[in-house]
Order: sequence, then C-alpha cells, then structure tokens
Amino acid sequence: MCSSIVIAEDDISGASDDSLIERFRGSWIVNYQPPLLTDYSLALGGVEKVNGVERLEREERISGYLKRISYRVPDGNTTRTVFNEFKEQLDKLNAELLFTCHGRGCGSSNYWANDIFGFSKLYGVEQSQYVMAARLPGVTAVIYVTERGNRRVYAHIDFIETDAAARMVATIKGKGYVELSTNALPDMDLLKKLVDQLKKDNVDIALVVHHQGETLATANEIGISKADEIRRLLSMRQISGVEVFSVGALVPSVLNQNQLTVMLVSGASSL
Repeated sequence: MCSSIVIAEDDISGASDDSLIERFRGSWIVNYQPPLLTDYSLALGGVEKVNGVERLEREERISGYLKRISYRVPDGNTTRTVFNEFKEQLDKLNAELLFTCHGRGCGSSNYWANDIFGFSKLYGVEQSQYVMAARLPGVTAVIYVTERGNRRVYAHIDFIETDAAARMVATIKGKGYVELSTNALPDMDLLKKLVDQLKKDNVDIALVVHHQGETLATANEIGISKADEIRRLLSMRQISGVEVFSVGALVPSVLNQNQLTVMLVSGASSL
C-alpha cells in the first residue's frame, strides 16, 4: 500500500537556515539566495490593482544584505499552522510587527511569488496564503506561506540585514547564541563591536568552534587548531574577556553541511 506522505529531503547544495528563525519541522530548502547587498522594496500592505496594473498598497525602500530561503513543508501541514509557528518565534524575540495579511486580503499570489520573491513555485491558492513583515534590531524579515493547487505547502523568508552587529546582539540576547561565521574565521572588526556592546550589557560570552573531519579525532584536532588561531587574532586586536572553545564535530546539527562554524554563545545557553 503506497503512502502519499512526503518525507523530508536534503536541502539544495550550499543552502542553510538563518540563525534568526528556525525552519518548520521536517521542511527542506528548495531555493536559496546567499546575502546580497540590495535596495529592497519592503511590503507594508497587500497587492492592489490600479488601472489594470498590480502593485503593493504600501511599501518602504530599505538597503541591506538580502538573504532568501524557500522551504518545502511536509504534507499534512496547513499554511496557518506553519505561519503561526513562525510568528510565535518572532513574538518570543519581541519583534516589531510591521504588516500581516491572510487569504485574498493579501492580493495576487502570482505577484507575491514572481514579482516580490522571484520564485514561481510560491504561486498558490490565494485564500490559503499568509504574509508577515517584522523588524528586529539590525534585521527585517518578510515571511510568505502558501499552498499550491496540488496542496503542497511552501514557506519563504526574506531576511534583510541592515546592521550586522545590532542584529547579532539582539539574537544572542534573545536566543543565547548566534552564528558568527561559516567556513571562515570571524570578522574581528565585527566581533569587537559585539564584544564591546555585550560587555556594556554585562552579558557573559564565549566563542565555540565547530569543525568537520574525516574522523572525530581529526575534527577535534583541526577544531583546536582553529580555536588557537582565533585566540591569537583576539590577542592581536586586544579583544579581551572572551574564552574560545572547540567541540570538533560533536554537534553536527550546528555544522549542517559546513566545514567550519563559529558560534557566539552567552553564558546562560547550552553548547
């Protein structure tokens, strides 16, 4: 007896989640755009038609690094369930809600899919769609959840980062950790800004190095080497009060498909 239930597949190559919002359980990434400096049209209203031309009722232009992630959601989940889970995450982070709509009140799904987000698979049934725009320090997120005619559910998130340091400070205060760098050592200028701000706020922090390897022993050895290198860079930049640890490949969920990930962790969070 065949089942129509779709199980999670692998993310497309090179894709990864944003540290701000966790994916809906079981979802996988089907479209991904890494951060790109962009002049972005932020939707603050639904889509309307004026003289036969579709446009946003209200928008705001912002500049920043735009990252786009589109997820395929496992069968059996509704757009409402997916949307509510994303909203709960943002509520916990005390995000400022800028705009939200549901169903036909959002306007043309075709416009959202192709003109706003540039991914045709997001074109779905208008009465099932949800849109939300929310802002946190240093970053704005636009979320779109839709169901296609074949009942497949997709979730898309645009992240527009306008101030990396402000965004990371807010994230570590809200979640207890933030991804500082992947497949590269941390930017020391950015790290200094973070350390200075977090020290002012009396937040105890540490750097944790995660590294892949052919074996756990190899991963541990390389991780320790990278941690030593970071300590040298911290000393050269006179950045004090930050301990550096390595856990090698012992936390695979953090590494995902990356060789190296460096996390900034507050004293109240777990590794």
